[in-house]
Amino acid sequence: MRKTQTGIATLVVVASVAMIALLMVLGVSRRAINDIQQAQARIKTQEYLSRAWAGLDCAVAKIYQEGLDLSSGETVKGMAQLSECQGVAGSRLELAPWANNPSLWRLSSHSHQQEVGVTLQGAGGGRAAAFVTSGSALFYGGYEWRPAKGKKRDDDSYECQSIIAGGDVTISPKKPDQPDKSNQGSHKSENTFTVYLGEGKGCADEYKTKVEYGEVADSRDEAETLLKKDVQTNVKDMDLFQDFFGVPRSQWRLAKKQFEEKGGTVVNTHGDTSKCYETIYNAMEQGSGQPNVKVWVDGPCDLSRGGENSLPSSPPILLVVQDGIMALRGAMNPFNGVIYQFNPTMKANEYARQWGMDSSQSGQLSCTHRDATIRELCQNITANVKKPQQASRVPFWFDGSFRTEGAFISDVPDGNTVINGSLVANYDDGNKRASFQGLGQLRPLPNSYYNLTPPSGG
Repeated sequence: MRKTQTGIATLVVVASVAMIALLMVLGVSRRAINDIQQAQARIKTQEYLSRAWAGLDCAVAKIYQEGLDLSSGETVKGMAQLSECQGVAGSRLELAPWANNPSLWRLSSHSHQQEVGVTLQGAGGGRAAAFVTSGSALFYGGYEWRPAKGKKRDDDSYECQSIIAGGDVTISPKKPDQPDKSNQGSHKSENTFTVYLGEGKGCADEYKTKVEYGEVADSRDEAETLLKKDVQTNVKDMDLFQDFFGVPRSQWRLAKKQFEEKGGTVVNTHGDTSKCYETIYNAMEQGSGQPNVKVWVDGPCDLSRGGENSLPSSPPILLVVQDGIMALRGAMNPFNGVIYQFNPTMKANEYARQWGMDSSQSGQLSCTHRDATIRELCQNITANVKKPQQASRVPFWFDGSFRTEGAFISDVPDGNTVINGSLVANYDDGNKRASFQGLGQLRPLPNSYYNLTPPSGG
């Protein structure tokens, strides 16, 4: 009886051990199966992701090589230009405009549930502000500008943009060597720097710079609180050409070629600055009834019209000034459209030569230009800008009144723009977009690639 009980006990123990071992084996097997399934899912995910990237890489390579013309805004037309890449590695391409920005498009490539994509930007989609510069800027005198409207707040105010600069910004309503009239009763100076959206609209308080006469707002003063958020300074990695023309600044010749192909007028003014205004006027006369006028000036541009008639108020104009000063003596009120000035082949301090500005060994500046208007404006610069280094880097000077209804962009990275109370920059989004209409070559926006990957096995 004892042996029988002992045998039964031993059998129970052996059976228990066997059962535990079996359960362990089943558990390990189940985990192994799950691991295998997850590994297979990851492999599939990577396979589909690779297929999606293959389609997108094909499309992007084709865009860089041939461009993508969507000036008409037709998605079907855009997809037809990418037909060679549709179905590459079993992927599927989609193209759609952004709902809130017609100059931006989203190109995506799909394979099963995997999606990758990139944002494409065309001409005219650049930074929105009344005045944009890739260099520094110094504003003397009184200004009342209309900024660009950014995000709308719950209280119906806006996050405005007045100035965007790659360098420093200084605003001083009191001009250098100007007598102080702040305590002279009715003779008190009215010079201030303010931004104003219009009736019934306002900028949020922290996005509304206001500088009174006698005050100096300077981005280099860490304790300064006069510059509000509507003035952005020392913005890094600015490529305004990429922003506005859809290609990097280094590829400006490609943009110029497209400019001509789309009916733009190109003129060389290095031998005669008066050709600039004459060309603009003729182009606008001939462009009556067109959606816009495009003029590309290679060289200096004197907008002083002399005996010429004033420019028509429509259509909007895109004026590109390449490697040249901009001069105006008189008034232009308004200029409807966009002015884009840049220096792809000359250094910022070489603007002095075009002004006819010479510097003696003692540092004294003199003006010797053979054109009387340019020479007088040069003398105006040297009289108001006391530092020769600053004066030699002035890309434009207006002696009179110049009002823009659109956008003013000075893309001179090492430039030190000095404006002496003669520019009224009113941002007009409609005029800006109309000015760039027809320049629809899209290019991938840097740092805009994305990868939407659902959970493995999803």
